[in-house]
Amino acid sequence: MFKNILIALLLVAGSFSLYANDIPCRILIINSYHPGLSWTDSLNKGFIDAVRGFEKPVEIFIENLDTKRFPENLNRKEQKIYILSRIQQIKPNLIALTDDGAFILMESLLKEFSGLDTIPIVFMGVNQEKDYPKNFTGVLETIDIKANLEFIKQLQPNVKRVYCVTDQTITGKVIGERIKSTLLKYNPGFEVQVIGNCSYYELVDTLSNLNDNEAILFLLFNRDSKGNYFSYEAILDSLSRNVKAPIYGTWSFYLNHGIVGGAIISGYHHGKRAGELASLLLKGVSPKTIAPTDGPSDFIVDHLQLVKYSISQKLLPQGTLILNKNKRFIHLSRGTTLVVAAIVLLLIVLLIFMGVYSRMRHKALRLQKYYNTLLEQKNQEVENSLKFAEEANELKSAFLANMSHEIRTPMNAIVGFSKLIKESSLLSPEEVNGYLDIIAENAQRLMRLINDIIDISKIDSKQLSIYKRPVQLGPLFANCYRAAEVELDRVNKNNIAIEMSFRPTDAALEVVTDPDRLQQVVMNLLNNAIKFTSSGRIVLGYSVINDLLRVSVEDTGIGIDSQYHDAVFERFRQIDGTLNREYGGSGLGLSICKGIVEAMGGRIGVDSRPEVGSTFWFEVPISLATPGQHVEVPVKASKSKLKNKVLLIVEDNEPSAILLREMLKGTGAVLLQAATGKEVATILNDKVKIDIALVDVYLPDMSGYEVVTKIKQAQPNVRVIAQTANAMDTDRQKSLEAGCDEHITKPIDKDKLIELLSMLLS
Repeated sequence: MFKNILIALLLVAGSFSLYANDIPCRILIINSYHPGLSWTDSLNKGFIDAVRGFEKPVEIFIENLDTKRFPENLNRKEQKIYILSRIQQIKPNLIALTDDGAFILMESLLKEFSGLDTIPIVFMGVNQEKDYPKNFTGVLETIDIKANLEFIKQLQPNVKRVYCVTDQTITGKVIGERIKSTLLKYNPGFEVQVIGNCSYYELVDTLSNLNDNEAILFLLFNRDSKGNYFSYEAILDSLSRNVKAPIYGTWSFYLNHGIVGGAIISGYHHGKRAGELASLLLKGVSPKTIAPTDGPSDFIVDHLQLVKYSISQKLLPQGTLILNKNKRFIHLSRGTTLVVAAIVLLLIVLLIFMGVYSRMRHKALRLQKYYNTLLEQKNQEVENSLKFAEEANELKSAFLANMSHEIRTPMNAIVGFSKLIKESSLLSPEEVNGYLDIIAENAQRLMRLINDIIDISKIDSKQLSIYKRPVQLGPLFANCYRAAEVELDRVNKNNIAIEMSFRPTDAALEVVTDPDRLQQVVMNLLNNAIKFTSSGRIVLGYSVINDLLRVSVEDTGIGIDSQYHDAVFERFRQIDGTLNREYGGSGLGLSICKGIVEAMGGRIGVDSRPEVGSTFWFEVPISLATPGQHVEVPVKASKSKLKNKVLLIVEDNEPSAILLREMLKGTGAVLLQAATGKEVATILNDKVKIDIALVDVYLPDMSGYEVVTKIKQAQPNVRVIAQTANAMDTDRQKSLEAGCDEHITKPIDKDKLIELLSMLLS
């Protein structure tokens, strides 16, 4: 309450006794919109020109609410507080309001703060017809809808439909209501449609399809339904370019922007009328004695638009102001017209010729530029290809040299120690066993190299198959851990500790993945870590996050510089040739890991620092095994499971047959042998019950797969293992499709063979 009384006293003191001295009369103009808007600028100019003629000096202060571009400003509390503070600061003798936004704001302030009703207030450009506060008077912006519709009917007697364009701003809504109220009392004799609650593009699309019997009464479109703002002039300039029907308007700022004309309201004259009222109020006349009046409007047309739409001047109401009347077409005599036409035609032909020539020239230049660019690209491609070929040739040469070394080194040991054993009779049993261990170790090394080359071939030919099946993670990674322990012992690196990192809940998970390929990648990474670590530790870790299995192998080895982190996964790529000579290896292991992981839908990477160590990691998608699915757990080989079982060996190569018999000699199994399909048929005819058969797929008289079919037909319960030197995934698939239960590739490992037999018989 005290605050309101204080405000009232300040305001009254500011407006008291204007004629007591020569202090300038202070006028605060509050604009609803922004400076630069033609309507607002014309109102201000007319108002200021009028009050400048007042008998006392005047001082003008202007505030802009900018609600045309930012409608939310009208309801901002900060806006009210700011305007109130300016009133307190300026202590105006009179306040002038332009348009509805400022009018609404001042009404709101009057309700909230007492004392403002002592300041005379004059408004202009306002569409609010209501009971005004006692200190308000002004000039109403009354658009004569009826007069404009009759004007259109007079200029276009055959008009069938008129589109009235008005937006959803405060002023636009008031105009829309005024159109409705007018049409309730008045029938223009044609259809009237109100449009404006739409986007700019929807507006153009609707109005661009109008015909000769339709017209547009353009009232207001400063903001479309998408919130985009348009100035008065810009929107009309755009519409007049896209619309064929005549456009009529109601404000002077629309003239010379594409409208034919209408009952035009002039912002300047509107503001001038308000300025004259302000002068009366400054002299002490009470606002209560001056009723608000309608602003002036006059019929004004644009002569150029009349000509454009073939509208006769005879149809204009008496007293209509015609703009641009002196801008008319030149009328020439027939002879002069023909000469001018001939010259124009000649110029047109010349322009066409020059245009065609210019286009041809530009086309030729574009083609030249295109072919020059193409030539540069091809030259660059050739240069890149040559560079790539040279690099590939260097890599191939280095790879072949490395392969030669990797093959000849174990072969040298195998051949050399084999001859020593065969030719020397002076060797002790211990020496013979030692030499045999060397032969076996180098044979395994050679076998690993062959398997690596086969895997690379599978990856290149997109034949690397992934066989997903349920498996328990704990036992799978435990096997890898034990294999790494064995490898550490074999290479005499007992000073390296190997550890595992996992959550018990993850170890117990039963997931669906390819356990064989998973173990292959893990063992490759573990063997790599063992190879490049001289002391410290190696940590095998795994975890399951959502549907992703993440595996890591961390070591304290020599490490890798960051610039080579991507290169280590490239095929045949050696970071340093000296490393390969020092540590051995084909340079294929990590490339194979990358190929397998990507085939499983995952990714692989490395984090490493020289002299600190490396952490190789990979992630592959998995899914949890569903209840009831058979979960694969690694089976421990057991010779006891083979005891008294009848095993049929189908092998035409006698050394291979001997090897199989020797491998199975201590198992207690009953061994039968056949070298051909006919011999197998004889055994089957003798009704000998067979438990399991090892069948070579290449036999002299028939295919091994045909033999499998005969065995399965005679004894359906026989488990069959295909044995072959073919190691591609397609060969395995072919064996399974032929009816085999498993597939094993040569050379056959004794432990793996017994493990496979145990699994099939368990």
